[in-house]
Amino acid sequence: MKLSSLAKALLASSMLFTAAHATAAEPITVTGSAAFTTDYLFRGISQTGNNAAVQAGMTATHESGAYFSVWGSNISFTEGGLEMDALLGFSGKAGEVAYDVGVMHYGYPSADAALGYDEIYASVSTMGAKVGLNYSNDYFAKSDKFMYLYASYGTEVAGVGLSASLGMNKFDSAAMMSNALGTTGTDDSYMDYKLAASKAIGGMTIEGAYIGSDIDDTECGGGLCEGRFVLTASKSF
Repeated sequence: MKLSSLAKALLASSMLFTAAHATAAEPITVTGSAAFTTDYLFRGISQTGNNAAVQAGMTATHESGAYFSVWGSNISFTEGGLEMDALLGFSGKAGEVAYDVGVMHYGYPSADAALGYDEIYASVSTMGAKVGLNYSNDYFAKSDKFMYLYASYGTEVAGVGLSASLGMNKFDSAAMMSNALGTTGTDDSYMDYKLAASKAIGGMTIEGAYIGSDIDDTECGGGLCEGRFVLTASKSF
């Protein structure tokens, strides 16, 4: 885990956003966040070998609804040990329905460039419920076409945030799923899930979540696909 590389990348991003904010002033809002989590799971699969992660990101949002974000985390499956993602999107509302569309690049500095990939995404949400679709023409590690369809719901009860999500990961073939995830089964798709509760405490948000997938344990080495409890502390600024 090379936190120094992550820190340098995030510092550079911070300087970029600060300069943009100083130039555009009122029309642009810059926000950020930092988090420590006991495990970084992406679509139900650990990206850190079942270990902890430090993560941070920044977003510049124009008053029109256009935004640009960068986000980073340590990971365990590349030599550089770092994931850096960038998003360019547009969000807004039509009556009571909010929408969000954009493109996202998943990058892995100091690793084989073939690992990186792009996704286009779109979602709609209302009254706490959200549905979305992500699509990649050539997914992680050049594993061909991929689609992610998900639904989630969140609410608050007595000051505690409660949420649940369910996603379907669909690959072009079982061979491509194996290429992307290292699994050994014959399926070309799998489901991931998350159940979470969160609470704001002392200016931070503490979340406890149970996250996992329906991939058989025998088909996914190192227990990376098993369901587990994850504790995350995050701070927005």
